[in-house]
Amino acid sequence: MKTLKTYGALGALSLVLALVLAACGGEAEEPTPTPRTETAAPTATPTTAPAMAAEPTATPTPLPPGATPPPAPTATPVPAATPTPVPPDPGFDAEGYFSGKTLRMMVGFNPGGGTDAQARYMSREWPQFIPGNPRIIVTNMTPVVTERNFVWNSKPDGLTLAIEASPGIFDQFTPQAQFDMRESTMIGITSGKEGLWVIRGTLPYDCFESAWNSPGPTLTVATSAPTPADLGSYVAIAWLSDLFNVPLEIRNLAAAGSAEQYLYIERGDTNSWTSGTLWDQFPRTRPNWLPTKFIRPFADLSVPGFDLGHNGQVDYHCPNVADAHLDDAQTSIYNAMRGPQIYAAKNIIGPPGIPADVTAVLRQALADAMANEEFASGMQRFTGIKNNFTHGDQADIELDQTVEDFLANKDLIDEITLATFEKYVR
Repeated sequence: MKTLKTYGALGALSLVLALVLAACGGEAEEPTPTPRTETAAPTATPTTAPAMAAEPTATPTPLPPGATPPPAPTATPVPAATPTPVPPDPGFDAEGYFSGKTLRMMVGFNPGGGTDAQARYMSREWPQFIPGNPRIIVTNMTPVVTERNFVWNSKPDGLTLAIEASPGIFDQFTPQAQFDMRESTMIGITSGKEGLWVIRGTLPYDCFESAWNSPGPTLTVATSAPTPADLGSYVAIAWLSDLFNVPLEIRNLAAAGSAEQYLYIERGDTNSWTSGTLWDQFPRTRPNWLPTKFIRPFADLSVPGFDLGHNGQVDYHCPNVADAHLDDAQTSIYNAMRGPQIYAAKNIIGPPGIPADVTAVLRQALADAMANEEFASGMQRFTGIKNNFTHGDQADIELDQTVEDFLANKDLIDEITLATFEKYVR
């Protein structure tokens, strides 16, 4: 039965890809997203950490006779013009509001990863840019969906925020989610638009195209995906692997944050790793990995037009996959799957309903900090994460648009996700 089920999934995936590629030339009505039933998230016990810690082109397949073309995917649009930031109301006593207060910064991962490191740095350095100089403590709460639910349900006073590793759009459509990212209060984005796939040096591959139609060895990556809904942006690498016949296995493990991923690849539990902001972190977190070729670049999974470049040790010589290997129709599908993960990497959000004056003060405080050379360069050195700041006013618009783009393609992505989950997840 397992063999028959697997072949059925492969056939479904091939049909989905064939229909998509054949239909991309026509204009069609966008699909209506299926309503989601919200379920209470599991209870997690938060661990309050100190305010500071040690640094830790394929050929399209013809449309089958008699088949009905699916809706054409919607390409990710160019973001709207940057709005003029809304300054805080001069009549609002921001210093009086924040003075003597404690701001809790939530992190949905265990200590030791890049998101946690940025939170630690900001807990020490950001308060001086916030009127009233409030104290900031860092609280780690896992899994990330539980942390996002906690923030969503917090009092909207600007004193409970989260620093996140992604925009949270895929998380929004998991069964446990209680939140809608379009209603969250976006404070600002500190980095984003990067994506990489690295491999262990023992594998007989160079860049992505060297693994096309390969009989093996299999590339193994880790994520926490007990159900198809949890696969998230990993559906994109599964889709790419199927499109170009790359041997892949996605291992479903209980935890798959950066702290765990370092151990998995060091122990040989996996032999490759896909992530967002790691390229500039490796020289600090694992300084010997790249010079000794313990790991090597494999595929640049950044947004189209972005180049990972040189990180001070090695040039990411492998080309941007979308730019080098995908046509316009394929890029539209790729953007719909990757955009919700990488358009913003590290970002600061709060619950819905934070008063406009408080939101404006926090956005301005983040903008002032990121414009300060000492703060910005210090954070980049401490975390190894390249700064790529977007003001909260603009980031809020981009977040809403990215959610809408995802929803416009969700039916198609759901089909691909189901097929790739059956084929690749073990």
